[in-house]
Amino acid sequence: MTDPIPSSFLPLSPDRYHLTVPLTEDIRLLNRMLGEVLREQGEGDLIELARRLTDLSHEEGAVPALVTERLPELADPTVARRLLRAFTVFFQLINTAEQKEIVRVNRERSTPLFERNHRETDPNTLPSARSESIPEAVYRLKADGLSAEDMQNLLDRLDICPTLTAHPTEARRRSVLDKLHRIAQALADRAMPSDLPRLDTPLADNVRDAETELRRILTALWQTDELRASPITVPEEARNALYFFEQTILDVVSWLHHDLRTALANAYPGHSFVLPSFVQYRSWVGGDRDGNPNVTPEVTWRTLLEHRRIILEFYQKRVDKLRRELTLGLRNVAADDELLASLAKDTAEVPLSPNRLTRHRAEPYVLKLLFIYERLQAAVRHVRTLSDLDRDHDGPPKDRHAYRDADAFLADLTLVRDSLRRNRAGVIADHGPLAALVVQAQTFGFHLAALDIRQHSDEHGRALTEIFEKAGLLSPETPYADLPEEEKLALLSRELRNPRPLIGRDADLSEATRNVVNVLDVVRSARRLLSSRSVLCYIISMTHEVSDVLEPLLLAKEAGLFRWQGGRCHSELDIVPLFETIDDLHRCDTLLRRMFSSPEYQAQLEARQRFQEIMLGYSDSSKDGGFLAANWALQDTQARIAEVMREFGLSLRLFHGRGGTVGRGGGRANRAILSQPTGAFGGRIRFTEQGEVISFRYGLPPIAHRHLEQIVNAGLLALSPHREGPSVAPDAWRNAITEMAAHSRIVYRQLVHEDPEFWEFYAEATPIKHISRLPIASRPVSRSGKRLTSVDDLRAIPWVFAWVQSRYMIPGWYGFGSALEWFAGRQPDHLEVLRTMYREWLFFRTVMDNAQMELVRAHMPTARWYAARTVDRELGERFHRRIADEHRRTAEWTMQVTQQERLLAHATVVRNTVDLRNPAVDPISLLQVALMDAQTDGEDDPIRNEAILLSITAVAAAMQSTG
Repeated sequence: MTDPIPSSFLPLSPDRYHLTVPLTEDIRLLNRMLGEVLREQGEGDLIELARRLTDLSHEEGAVPALVTERLPELADPTVARRLLRAFTVFFQLINTAEQKEIVRVNRERSTPLFERNHRETDPNTLPSARSESIPEAVYRLKADGLSAEDMQNLLDRLDICPTLTAHPTEARRRSVLDKLHRIAQALADRAMPSDLPRLDTPLADNVRDAETELRRILTALWQTDELRASPITVPEEARNALYFFEQTILDVVSWLHHDLRTALANAYPGHSFVLPSFVQYRSWVGGDRDGNPNVTPEVTWRTLLEHRRIILEFYQKRVDKLRRELTLGLRNVAADDELLASLAKDTAEVPLSPNRLTRHRAEPYVLKLLFIYERLQAAVRHVRTLSDLDRDHDGPPKDRHAYRDADAFLADLTLVRDSLRRNRAGVIADHGPLAALVVQAQTFGFHLAALDIRQHSDEHGRALTEIFEKAGLLSPETPYADLPEEEKLALLSRELRNPRPLIGRDADLSEATRNVVNVLDVVRSARRLLSSRSVLCYIISMTHEVSDVLEPLLLAKEAGLFRWQGGRCHSELDIVPLFETIDDLHRCDTLLRRMFSSPEYQAQLEARQRFQEIMLGYSDSSKDGGFLAANWALQDTQARIAEVMREFGLSLRLFHGRGGTVGRGGGRANRAILSQPTGAFGGRIRFTEQGEVISFRYGLPPIAHRHLEQIVNAGLLALSPHREGPSVAPDAWRNAITEMAAHSRIVYRQLVHEDPEFWEFYAEATPIKHISRLPIASRPVSRSGKRLTSVDDLRAIPWVFAWVQSRYMIPGWYGFGSALEWFAGRQPDHLEVLRTMYREWLFFRTVMDNAQMELVRAHMPTARWYAARTVDRELGERFHRRIADEHRRTAEWTMQVTQQERLLAHATVVRNTVDLRNPAVDPISLLQVALMDAQTDGEDDPIRNEAILLSITAVAAAMQSTG
């Protein structure tokens, strides 16, 4: 590669990859600036090292052993560490430039919405709308004939629930993320027209000003340590997740409501719609205790307090800002307006200073907002008094004027809004900060985001074994955990209806059992002291039997969250089974029928308005059965679950446990919604947002807005009675993919689960043992927390992470090519069947397109360097040939089915960005393998260990993916 800018960090020519002009310019600028900053920081030697290492990595026959032979400087791990840090920053800058470009392109495509309005000339013609936006969905539904009443009914059914998790797939520190976001803003400022009036700076030269800011932030970024000094704690994980609520989510949700109101007003002029809180967030961070002993009941309580504190302080800031705007005088308010009567009540209850009362007596809206602010401040003080959990405390806040709940706060905001409407200020009421604050209060309440509690099914069985023994119901010789399923059900059913508790609150229990019990006490306290919306569900990992669902119900009964009263059941929590393995997915409809037939669970359903949420695990199913088998099992399972729900007359919400990578269910969420089988989507959907996906989707408000508007667009269109495309795949297609999934599963399991030498290969040919030391998560990489010895004990995230690092990427494609080849070879017309499926069946097209992405990101020449690390070189070469052959087969058959000359030919922008990255990833991989090869068994060199960990973060940044 020629270097058009000698001062740049890498000899990269982005214009060779057919990127947009703005993106090409940004990459060239950042590459040059990084080189300049490195020289300023006395790190100019890294530029020459990076170029020589890059050249070496592209030589035919290059091997890691040549690194220290040809570049002896890199034998010093201190130098290697510095170089890897430079590569990491380089790719972080490239990623940031791409984010900024996404924002630019989306804004460019939206410009006509603000410049044209065809309704000015033809009242029957709607404005143009950007593809996959909320207005596009509304206008399409109106064009399809939906009346205003039909549209209201559709909106009432829409319930989209993104759920943030703490899964360890974000390798970057919060301080690093902050600086990258500021770099994106500086790039955007630099692109602003120089003649555009700037009111926020005395300088008129946008380019010079922005480049100075870029250099300043980049210098700070270089001098910021990439790795944390110690593993992240659960409270830190919670703060990191909550950061994105303050950064983007709170404002973007109100932005979506504005989009929808505007689109409805255009499509149905004169009609008034009631908008529900159609996007509501939840979180697992601080509540997910599956395999994480660090998530204690105390941590969960403090997390819930932090939720409430953050949202209350957010409201305070917005109310304070709003009262500076609503300075409308008393003469503009009718004498009999309800607002004025409320001020008299507030004056008697809220201790506002006489000076303020006098100063603002002629500004009723300012005065009302001052009272609102003081009530919020008192509510914040109440949160601080609850920092130490007292489970017996249920009294009111010490300050009697404090808001007890969000309903009272919302009532006051609504009073202000309605008064403005009545007094000829409707435009102020329905647009701008007040309208946004009303939406935020409706959506986020005083809980911010409901916190899910998740626990592994085995933990409930172990806890009840001890509790039943303490209660004298079972002896140590016949422990509960060893009972047959039918005996478990009989015991659970009897005790669920028994009003007496099994044990006293002060019972002598083991620490493990006490933690299982106490977290439900925390839930009870949170629902009473903080918000009834603070915790809404309890998720059971690895649900295999009906007893797995009744066990947490019995534990909830002990905490007073499930009870019988007057012959009726009262339950405060949704019980959510999580089906994760292929076998559990295949049999879950049978399990659900047995579950819903249980009289005790029927009572639970009645108490929850006959609503049932079911979670599907994408990660473990893929690790268990491979890419195609998992995708089809999940799709088929959704259809079978929907059928069971119809049989029992239940309302369903599917909760999709999707990861960031294709191998863990990643991909475009809107396509996943549109490709769901008939009956699986009734307007309600949940999905996880994990790791680096959170920072990518929610780091910048415009990207967060685009992500969510695409999901809302898909949700609206999927609910349409005029939905396009075949609602049910023909039996021939379903039979074809069922057979292919079964064949691919065999091929996958033969490699991963049945070959006795596979673990040896995986453990030596990937950096999995180093990933387990990366300080990016509060929970261990294995479910048991013990030393890794098999695939089964390894969590799905590090499983995928290691394959990304070694460039094999097998979780996103392995076995698919064999299945395509096998099916196409059975009958002469089968290839055409597959081509038709790809053209006409969105689900199959999505699966194939996702596989294409992973096939392109995989790189077998690089992967061979990792395979050669095995102690038994023949074993490593054997597995490498096996995987490489399947990669070649999958690529060839994918192109045959999609009728493309190269992979991702239908997505040239994505393909071009991958092509830009791949050559620059090779030197990092070569150095990573060389560092691992140079490490002797038992060596504990902290500098070399840090260099290896930095190589992992560098590859993660380059691949834009961890797990």
